[in-house]
Amino acid sequence: MKHTTQHYRTRCVKVFPRLESIAREVEEVYGQEDVRIVTPLAPRYVEALSASVPQLDGVSDVDSFLLRMLTDPENRELGFSVLFSPELIDESCQKGLFPLACKVLHEYIYAPKLHVQRCLVWLKPEVCGLSVNNSGEGTLNIEKFHVSKKYLRGRCDKARGVSFDVFVNREEDVVPILSLIHAQHGENWFCRSMRACFVYMFMNSGRYRTKVVFTAVRRHRYDVDSGTEKSSEPPSLADRTDGECIAEGDLVAAEVGFLVGDIYSSATGAYCASGAGTAQLAVVAEIMRAVGCSVWDLGMNLPYKKEVLGCVSLPRAQWLQLVSERANDRSVSEAIDGQLRERYSSGVSLRSLLK
Repeated sequence: MKHTTQHYRTRCVKVFPRLESIAREVEEVYGQEDVRIVTPLAPRYVEALSASVPQLDGVSDVDSFLLRMLTDPENRELGFSVLFSPELIDESCQKGLFPLACKVLHEYIYAPKLHVQRCLVWLKPEVCGLSVNNSGEGTLNIEKFHVSKKYLRGRCDKARGVSFDVFVNREEDVVPILSLIHAQHGENWFCRSMRACFVYMFMNSGRYRTKVVFTAVRRHRYDVDSGTEKSSEPPSLADRTDGECIAEGDLVAAEVGFLVGDIYSSATGAYCASGAGTAQLAVVAEIMRAVGCSVWDLGMNLPYKKEVLGCVSLPRAQWLQLVSERANDRSVSEAIDGQLRERYSSGVSLRSLLK
């Protein structure tokens, strides 16, 4: 198996071209008590933007903002704020908004989104009275994913056979995950300001109702043979080039998402090996079902999500009602977050989850 970067937005010979700069970003967040960022957008541009896009002024304005969005005759989906803050993102997620960012001129602004239709997969047979139809549409069926058999191989210590593990909410994976996502997608809605807020919420999970989740899929790394010294750290991931063989311990797929009650929302992800993205989606779904999530939220309604993942669409009013009901008990997301860290931070084989 080899690395690939053919699908990256910008052609690059490195799999993780910005590993060092992302590492500096994360280190800066670790050393700060306040990561709020106000985008330096000139007042005249803010005024012009607010004439056509609903403006969100802060945490206390979220309920009013939602009402304006729901009663908007044009069914607009995006609003905006010049403020990025963990508190605002937390409140947005808790009320059913998806935390996006949009580029205005040369700067990114916070752009919370209320989808007209939200794309969902049921992880439990019935959620809040929303029954599954007779065809089973909308329920999770891992077989539909058609995960490549190469990701389902078992471990073989003697032959050091290729196999894969998944790690959830392991601190050392944060920088590689963000680096892989940036390498594939570039500086998009998951911009530096958004990354800072997500990392801060992850590192200070107890302060927020919304729980940020980092998932990494890696090739299994075997222990050294007995009687030899412990293995050193693998070569820098930044030095891996397109077409190089995937070494033990290498990251091949990643995802960032978040929990609101027992709803898990996939935010963004990336891969650098053929078939790894599909394996990542399947294993995330199976893990979230195993820890008690009832709904898998995939955001925007796209054809492949229905065809491959079996998603169903929920109108925005029903979606907001669902979130309100599922987010009511704060202890639910805390319990799920605890299970993720306890059961999966040390790594679990993909085979054990998907076979």
